Amino acid sequence: MSDAPETSRRWPRWLIVSLMANMILLGLLAGFLLQAGPTGKPHGAPSERPSWASRDDGSRDIMRRVFRQAFEASGEERTARAEARARLGDAVAADPYDADAVREAFRELRAADDTVNEAMHEAMVDLFATMPVDERAKMARFLKHGPGDRRAERRMRPGRPGDPGERGPPPPPEMEP
Repeated sequence: MSDAPETSRRWPRWLIVSLMANMILLGLLAGFLLQAGPTGKPHGAPSERPSWASRDDGSRDIMRRVFRQAFEASGEERTARAEARARLGDAVAADPYDADAVREAFRELRAADDTVNEAMHEAMVDLFATMPVDERAKMARFLKHGPGDRRAERRMRPGRPGDPGERGPPPPPEMEP
């Protein structure tokens, strides 16, 4: 029986090793839980944006042909649009700055865009007239919803109640001050 107080006490090695192993396991578990999104699945790499090029129902080649021919048919209009875009760049870079000239350049660019779209649409109209009904149906599905609109495809699944047009557009994003 000693009156001297015990100043240091050794911790057993097995206790230190056990505590370290438990902290590692707890860290791994917390990491997996924090990595999981609202669905409980890890986020991982973002998925690629779906587009008409990823379709495998035969419509990809049809759409590519339609847009290529429409693009070729609008060559002159695209050249005029490029010239309007160059004039806009010149107007913006001019010193002294002339706001009226920039407005006019933007007006010319909008008109050139409309001309390009009109030429492409006319070429598409002519091409659709030569296509078989099944190919036109594939183009119609694409044109109704546009490239990458998988939401529209989900709404159009058979057996789903309600008309897709009943839902309306999504709400606008919230703006932070």
